[in-house]
Amino acid sequence: MLGMVAAVPPAVAADSTPVDVSATARTVSVWNPASVVAPGNTFAGLAETNVSVGIKTPGVPCENCVRSAGGNNVGLPWPVFAVSQGQSLTVSTWFQSVSYAGPCTAAFLMEQASGVVATGSYTYPNGCTAGTLEGVFFDLPVPATTGFTTVIGTVSDGSAKSSAVTFIYVQ
Repeated sequence: MLGMVAAVPPAVAADSTPVDVSATARTVSVWNPASVVAPGNTFAGLAETNVSVGIKTPGVPCENCVRSAGGNNVGLPWPVFAVSQGQSLTVSTWFQSVSYAGPCTAAFLMEQASGVVATGSYTYPNGCTAGTLEGVFFDLPVPATTGFTTVIGTVSDGSAKSSAVTFIYVQ
């Protein structure tokens, strides 16, 4: 299921106020039968598996966009490290809801030496479903400040949080 919310994100400012791009959130939910918890395993929560940043690309993200791939697949913007002013980005954050079903929120933050420059979050209106791989995607312009930039993706059930980290360099 691909959920879409459309909005035009504001420019990512170089000031101390982070830009919130939550209104751009889109989701993909893929049934993952391999996520069943093995006997004796007590983990029953959410696990952030990946966060990536790519140049915004028409048509992606998409679910099962390679029809002959033989199973579930997802198309994403190609992950990049160096980005230039004037480009638009898509932050992809992924997590598994292994055996957990209940309230959950996926989010990201983009941080430079000066502090947080962009954030986004998406709360699942009906909660997470056990046995799924979930993707949440946010669009934003490249930050106005150049330099090394940390991007952190998270998922939370309200009491526990799991995170993944990646980096980009703004030129």
